[in-house]
Amino acid sequence: MDTRNLLVKSAIAALALATAVTSSYGQKQWNAPHIVTAYCSGCHGIDGNAQLPYIPKLAGLDATYTGKKLMAFTDPPSPPVDELYADAMKAIDGRKDKTNLTRNEQINMEGVAHAAKRELLQEALLWYARQTPVSARHSHGLAIQQGEKLFKVGVPAQKIVPCMTCHGPNAEGQREAPRLAAQNAEYIEMQLAKFRKGDRTHAPEMTMVTRDLDSDQAHAVALYLQSR
Repeated sequence: MDTRNLLVKSAIAALALATAVTSSYGQKQWNAPHIVTAYCSGCHGIDGNAQLPYIPKLAGLDATYTGKKLMAFTDPPSPPVDELYADAMKAIDGRKDKTNLTRNEQINMEGVAHAAKRELLQEALLWYARQTPVSARHSHGLAIQQGEKLFKVGVPAQKIVPCMTCHGPNAEGQREAPRLAAQNAEYIEMQLAKFRKGDRTHAPEMTMVTRDLDSDQAHAVALYLQSR
């Protein structure tokens, strides 16, 4: 009898705790702008800590920087026919490569950027800028150490300058360079791959810095940044 009562009390306590946690998250969700809860949170999360590894975390990112990135979706380049076919096939089977979102995800971003009022978009950007980014911990100790060295010292033999030169000593971002601390590693690797290929024209200095960066080095620095 005593055991049964104990189990009942434990279950009630667990339920109360779960309710409290859910209510707390619900309150946070309720406080977020409607555009965040209705649209942005599906990919980026309500608090900006995207769970999908290829989606960027927006928590803690400067609103001016994210605003520029968002506006880039209002004038997407027209791909050639063969690329349109490839995008259509990726959208059908849901696969993603290392450098691109599916066409459906691209369309979603373009749709929000075009359809939402600028003041509503600004509300979302400011909301995410105020959120706290959550870093991820991994067992890749050696790779993270290598990434930290690359971030802080660079690779002089390859003429690779330290990432902290532009992104700050703690990867918190400065001037035009975005915050990278706690960012999803897979997303960072995707961006570095784009820069190495010369696909990103808005920051030619990054193309120069990353052109001699190999994939292992990119992976190491991405893991380090995700752990910050």
